[in-house]
Amino acid sequence: MPTLSEHLLGRLTAALAPVDAALAARHPGDPGTRQPVHTCYVSAERLHPDVVLEWGENAREALAEHAPSPADLAEATGLGGIGLGGAGLGGAGGAAGRAGEADPALAERVYAHVLRTLSMEPIQDLRVDLEDGYGIRPDDVEDEHAIAAAEALRLASAAGALPDSYGLRPKSLDPAVRDRGLRSLDLFLTALAGDDGGPPGLVITLPKVSAPEQVGVFLAVLDELVPRIDLRPPAIELQIETPAAVLALPALVDAGLGRVTGLHVGTYDYSAALGIAAENQASDHPAVEYATTLMQLVTAGTGIRVADGSSNLLPVGSTDAVWAAWRRHAGLVSRAWRRGLYQGWDLHPAQLVSRHAAVAANLLAGLPTALARLAAYAEARFAGAVADEPATARALAGHVLRALDAGLLDEAGLAAADLDRAVVMKLGGRRS
Repeated sequence: MPTLSEHLLGRLTAALAPVDAALAARHPGDPGTRQPVHTCYVSAERLHPDVVLEWGENAREALAEHAPSPADLAEATGLGGIGLGGAGLGGAGGAAGRAGEADPALAERVYAHVLRTLSMEPIQDLRVDLEDGYGIRPDDVEDEHAIAAAEALRLASAAGALPDSYGLRPKSLDPAVRDRGLRSLDLFLTALAGDDGGPPGLVITLPKVSAPEQVGVFLAVLDELVPRIDLRPPAIELQIETPAAVLALPALVDAGLGRVTGLHVGTYDYSAALGIAAENQASDHPAVEYATTLMQLVTAGTGIRVADGSSNLLPVGSTDAVWAAWRRHAGLVSRAWRRGLYQGWDLHPAQLVSRHAAVAANLLAGLPTALARLAAYAEARFAGAVADEPATARALAGHVLRALDAGLLDEAGLAAADLDRAVVMKLGGRRS
């Protein structure tokens, strides 16, 4: 018989009940939905109903011109040697593949994935930009662009050409641009709402956040506006691009808990604020990676997702210049994926080539092992010398689910690994 009675233990642990409730509320876990691999920013004046189709077409043209074969793409992006565990497409390790190193069959699969994705779903998350990518313009001009962008999104939705996730990045709540930003937000959302609440999937990105009070005020503004125009309530993302925001991360999350769905790092503003020289500003700079690691730490288990930043080396010009930009971008994407950052920014249509190629390469490189280990775990047995724990099984299931999302794995592939979608979704915490 136990020495301590149930009554006594109940009395001693009673103080933990409110702690249990608070922890459960703060850490509900992953939202269990598909995460886009990127967010594409388009300046408001360039937004039109066919912008997603246009980006896909421009990306396919860049692929045809600069990497017309699977071997060319593997060499152009350096993905012949990039992969989980150094396996990559060629199994030789290293960050830069050379012609002939890539596994031809795997390179074919990556190339086919890029072509298919550029045709069917080139952009997974679209953001209309009225902030840094748009700049300061006369009030009447920005008014016109904000309304026209919203109307273009409605037309895109009606034509079936709008991604599942889309939205707006207005100007920040800094005093110099606060009124302008909130006016554009109002105009955009009012036009978007129309008479049907607007298309589903709306996300609003608040840039240059520095204090939790800004989050509270922004949510209060939306709470006043949304019911007045019968808008579907939008998801909220915070852009972390100031040192003050990094130092205040726990308070920012507290201020937006339950409403904020994502934190996006602003690579260049944040780097500049730390005094990092322009030539060294990048998502893989140690200072930026420290910030994104803190963002991951603060949001772990909250359901808030963290997104990496962008590459400002755009794939334009000669083939040599395009290859250099693709290789740099693909390397940043792969590095982010190894760090558990599965979403980043894309700023140019041709970056879709290196984005989707890197996503496919990283998923395919680790997929056989993930399937085998997950199947072994599901059967409550060991796979080789690896004894996986539930948390590891969840990570393995996440890899498999991302491959399913990308169309790189199907039901037949799951069955061949003695798995089915229901089991993988349960192990990965994905809602059916």
